[in-house]
Amino acid sequence: MTNLKNYLEAKVNSRGNKNLNYLSSFFSETELAILSNKTISIVGTNGKSSTANNIAMLLKGLDKSYIAFTSPHLFDYKERMTAHKDLNFNEYIQYLENFELKNNINLGYFESTFLIAAKAFLHNDMDYFICEAGIGGKYDTTSVIQSKTVVLTSIGLDHTDILGNKITDILNQKINVSDNIETLFVSVLNEELIEIIKSQYTNYSQSIYLSEYLISKNILFSNLIFKELNYYLSLMVVDSLLQDIKYADLTNIKIQEAKGRFEIVNDSPIKIIDGAHNYEGVEILLRNYENKYGHLNTDIFLGFKKGKDINNILNLIIGKTNYNLHLIEDDTFFDQEITKEIGYLLDKHGKNYKIASLEQFKKNKNPSILLGSLYLIGEYKKRNI
Repeated sequence: MTNLKNYLEAKVNSRGNKNLNYLSSFFSETELAILSNKTISIVGTNGKSSTANNIAMLLKGLDKSYIAFTSPHLFDYKERMTAHKDLNFNEYIQYLENFELKNNINLGYFESTFLIAAKAFLHNDMDYFICEAGIGGKYDTTSVIQSKTVVLTSIGLDHTDILGNKITDILNQKINVSDNIETLFVSVLNEELIEIIKSQYTNYSQSIYLSEYLISKNILFSNLIFKELNYYLSLMVVDSLLQDIKYADLTNIKIQEAKGRFEIVNDSPIKIIDGAHNYEGVEILLRNYENKYGHLNTDIFLGFKKGKDINNILNLIIGKTNYNLHLIEDDTFFDQEITKEIGYLLDKHGKNYKIASLEQFKKNKNPSILLGSLYLIGEYKKRNI
C-alpha cells in the first residue's frame, strides 16, 4: 500500500487547479450535499489559516468533531489536515489513485490533500469541515463544495496575475467560492467593500459583519490588531452557528495560536517569524510590531517566493528608517526568488542590504523579523535552529 508521505512527495511540483472540472465527480451527490451543509469555507487574502485554527480550537473546546484543512504547511504535510482526534489518512490514498486512473489525470498536491481531508471528514461523520481556500475562491479547488457557510477574512492585492489587479476583482473571486451561501461572515473591511458586498452580490441569504458584532459586545475594533480581529471573527462564526452556547463560555476556551504568524521565537533580543508574503500582510505585520515594540532599530530578514509583488513590499519597508534589510541567501526554500532580482530593486532605491543565512538570523544580536514566505518560515522550523 502506498504511503501518504511518498504519494504527496511525488506531487510536489504539480501546480494549480488543473483538474477542477473533474473534482466534483470524486464525491457522490449525497456527499456533496453533506459537505455543502457542514463546511465552514474560509476565503481571504490574509488570516485564513489563523481563523481556521481559531475555529477549530473553539469547536474542540465545545467537544464538537471536525477536520480542518489548511495550507501551506510549515513542517509536515499533516499540518494541512488536523482533527479533534487522531486519524489514519493513509487509507484514503486508494481513492485518489483509482480516481486518477479512471479519469486519466494527475492530481496536484493541493488537490490531493483537499480530497483526502474531505473524504476523511465524510467517512468519520463529523460535525464540521473547516476548509481554507487556496488561491482566490471562484476557481479554487475547494469551490466544488459550494459551501452554505463562508467566512471572508480580508481583501488585499496578492496573486494579481490570477485574481486581477483591482481590489474589487479579488473580492469577486473570493466571495464567489460558492453560489449557494446561506450565511456570509465578513471581517472588518473598509466601508467601500462592505457597501459593494451589500449592494452588488446576491449569492448569499444573510451576511453578518464583524464590525457590528464587536459593537454589540462593546468592543472597540479600531484598537484591535489583526490577529485579534481573526480571533473575534472566529468567535462570531461559532457563536452564530451554535446559538445555544453562551458567549462567556466561548471566550473562556483557550486558543493555541497558529504557528508562523507573528510567532515570537526569542524574547531578548526580540525575534519574530511571520509568513507575511503580500503588501497587506507585511503592512499589518509591521504595524502590529511597531504598536507592540515601538520603532526599534530592527533587522529584517527577507525571502520571497517567485511571482510576488516584491517592489511594492520593498517600498513599504524602505519607507521606514528603522529597518535594516538582509536578503536570505539563494536556494534556502522552495521556489525562492533569487537575491539578484530583489537586490536590483533595492539598488534602484539606493537602499543598502546584506545577504544572510537562516543561521545568521538565529545568531543575530539585534531585534529581528524573518518574513516573506510561509515556505521560508517552514524551512526555518525544519532546520530546527
